Amino acid sequence: MESTASTQEKTTFKEVYIFDMEVLQNIFIQNRGKKTDDKMLFGIPFLLSKKSNKINAFTSLILDQKNEIQFKIYDDGSLTDEEKITFNEYILNFLKKKRSANFNNALQLKQSTEHFVHYLSF
Repeated sequence: MESTASTQEKTTFKEVYIFDMEVLQNIFIQNRGKKTDDKMLFGIPFLLSKKSNKINAFTSLILDQKNEIQFKIYDDGSLTDEEKITFNEYILNFLKKKRSANFNNALQLKQSTEHFVHYLSF
C-alpha cells in the first residue's frame, strides 16, 4: 500500500520591519485594486504572517468611521480559514500587551499614519 507524505507548511507571525514594506504595499494594492484614494487605509502595519518564508498577510492599525482604533488584515489570498482564525487570535493577544500611543490614542495613530503614508509615497 502506497502512502504519500504531506508536508504542512508552517505559518509564522512576526512584527513588521521597514524592509517588509514593499511586499506589504503590494499585498495592500492587490486587496484595494490598482488605485485607491484613501491611502490612510494602509494604516500602520504591525504584524505579518509568513508561510514558506514568504509574507502572505499583514495587519495594520487603522481608524474606523467613528475614529476608533481597529485593525485590518490584508492577505494575498493564500490564507486558509484556519490560518485567518489563528492570525486573528494572535493579533488580539498581541494587542492586549501593547501600550504605546499608536495602539491607544486615535489622534496619535492618525498623525503617525499620515507621516508613514507620506514617507512611503504611494
